[in-house]
Amino acid sequence: MKKILFILAAVLVAVAPVSAQSKAALKSAKKSAKVAQAEGYTLLESGDMVYRMAQHLQKVYDGYEEITATAEGKRSTNLAKSIARNNALNEYAEKARSIVKGRVASDMSDLNDVQKENFVAAYERLVLSELKGEVKTSYTLVRENKKTNTYDVKLVCLIDAEGAHKAHLNALNRAAEEQKLAQQYGSNISNWIQEGFLNNVTAQ
Repeated sequence: MKKILFILAAVLVAVAPVSAQSKAALKSAKKSAKVAQAEGYTLLESGDMVYRMAQHLQKVYDGYEEITATAEGKRSTNLAKSIARNNALNEYAEKARSIVKGRVASDMSDLNDVQKENFVAAYERLVLSELKGEVKTSYTLVRENKKTNTYDVKLVCLIDAEGAHKAHLNALNRAAEEQKLAQQYGSNISNWIQEGFLNNVTAQ
């Protein structure tokens, strides 16, 4: 009996933080939904806006990274959504580029400026293609501008730590191979990831 009570107590302790997070996510989602609706936005996907936002926030609390972007004044919701997604990916890649550029300057000091820039440019280009399959749309808010017959979109996406790690590592390795630097700097690239490169990117 004591063993059963101990197990039950352990389960309750483990569940309590999750329950608190869920309540916090729901509370925050209600506020965000209220603001979005006041601004004239509706949920593009099916379902309830508050529920979708709460689900999204719960994943953020669980360690997923949020990536957001907007597109305004577009002729269709599909076009606006596509542009917003490209904007999100480009913004994320630009943040990553600044980190890589710093690491190249410190860890690849024997390369000349042209070689360094070519490597960084190759990485930025390649990480965009790697991220496309890893960044998942969480929800989309859309607003119709009736006077101009156009649409505004707010796109909210998620990427998990494993997906981000995979995207950056693949892009860095492919860039090194493309620039014929893989043999010389392959171990450095793995070290960058292990030393918290992803944390630096997400904190920008």
